Amino acid sequence: MRKALFVVFACTLLGACATPATEAGMALFAQTTQPMMVTGNTGKKVGRACATNVLGLLVQGDMSIEAAKKNGNITKVASVDKEVKGYAIYAEVCTIVTGS
Repeated sequence: MRKALFVVFACTLLGACATPATEAGMALFAQTTQPMMVTGNTGKKVGRACATNVLGLLVQGDMSIEAAKKNGNITKVASVDKEVKGYAIYAEVCTIVTGS
């Protein structure tokens, strides 16, 4: 009985660590793209900046709009989206900037 309770507790604890929060709610498995901002500018360049989370213990990356602009060589922003991918113990959140 103790082993079963321990396994349930461990799975609950570890499974929630990297669970991404999305506008649709939290989920163990998620893959969504969420619009964040649109301007009157146009452009076809795309820049991405991502951060990852493993078990809630290791979080790394720069998912800022500035990093995405730099990665796409963008000076005028047309739109900003947030892409969320979560797989129980691993999550990745990316900021996607389009512009010129």
